Amino acid sequence: MNWFKKNNTCTHCNKNKTKREFEGQPTCPECKKKILIAREPNRICPVDGEILLKENPHEIIIDRCPKCKGIWLDAGEIEAIKEAAQSEGLAIGMIL
Repeated sequence: MNWFKKNNTCTHCNKNKTKREFEGQPTCPECKKKILIAREPNRICPVDGEILLKENPHEIIIDRCPKCKGIWLDAGEIEAIKEAAQSEGLAIGMIL
């Protein structure tokens, strides 16, 4: 890892300075989050037919129903949640 990497201006918002890159371009975390959420298709709650809202805790996009409050996960998201919990030292991996 290059600890002395220069801060660049995010190519998406043109205001935030960042050392991070996404798809080969300097991208701040806020813009990366917006890009990934925009790429997700809208989904419908299988319980009550409401359009699910996108949430992005810990860089994992989950779908939550605004009516029944159900949470719906895509393939691989439960594993990502387990990994995030383990990296934070939480025992959630034992439960799921």
